[in-house]
Amino acid sequence: MVKLVSLLPSSPSKASISQSAAGEASRGPDALHAAVLQDSNLAAAIERHRGGESVMALCARFAAARPDANVKALAMLRADMEYRDTSGIGDLRSLTAAQVLSADPSAGGGDGTELLRTLTGHNPVGLLGMDLHSRPILYKCFTQTRLWQTPFEMSTLLRYNEWLTERLSACMRERGQWVIVIDVENMGLLQCTHPTQLKFCRGLAVTDAAHYPERLGKLFIINAPSVFSRAWSLISAMLDEATRNKVEILSPGQLERVESTFERRLLPTHLGGDTELSLRGLCPSMPATPTPTTGHAATTLAADAAPPPAEAPPPAEAPP
Repeated sequence: MVKLVSLLPSSPSKASISQSAAGEASRGPDALHAAVLQDSNLAAAIERHRGGESVMALCARFAAARPDANVKALAMLRADMEYRDTSGIGDLRSLTAAQVLSADPSAGGGDGTELLRTLTGHNPVGLLGMDLHSRPILYKCFTQTRLWQTPFEMSTLLRYNEWLTERLSACMRERGQWVIVIDVENMGLLQCTHPTQLKFCRGLAVTDAAHYPERLGKLFIINAPSVFSRAWSLISAMLDEATRNKVEILSPGQLERVESTFERRLLPTHLGGDTELSLRGLCPSMPATPTPTTGHAATTLAADAAPPPAEAPPPAEAPP
């Protein structure tokens, strides 16, 4: 007798279902949090650097950045904590802007004052307020940026921008996401494609991806000239897909599209808004910025709030 062989696909075995479930259980913020609690050195480093962010929220960010494998998320988190310990991030965020640019920050940064004036004159930055989801908005103007002509070393420029990011994190007490607005109005082809400019962009992309996962909520690149498309083809290749999906490029005359995220009046005065650009609310030597948010009472972007107490470990299970 000829045996009939079923052409229907076989049902998955209980073993394969169990292995799949185990794989899912080994990923995600809960699994990463459990792994952190088993590593006392890592847990201690997180307590030093998490600020106002809960350990679970921090684990959720890193797990989302490496969703395919918990071991990758854990390695990324460990590398970030090691970097923060060895590179003095805690000291960096306590400096003033002038001290960051100074050759001798411990002396008060007096020599950095003029350098800061030069830098902010060519690359003004400032907090614009809060968006419709209560996320802080940081504006950066690269319109006059010609990094190959500045008196600053590339390492200094990248450190200054890391300081800006740390100060932005401090003003939101390390909780949630932020919105970035980059103004590239009237940038020429040389500005968009010069190797020094691209090296700077690459440095920003690498730092943000490694040490600030899931912090970016939205990135607007505004007033983009037609030549910027060439630069974007190079810059976007440095970003992961999730980050690229958060970027919206607006040509001149399209500023009304920011209103899907924040009120247009929050733009700087030179773009028709109400905000006078300064480092107020970012630099520790300047006061916090009271910023009205849509439909809410005035909210203060207060940096350097005292972090919450250390999280207590879960109670040990009683022996059977």
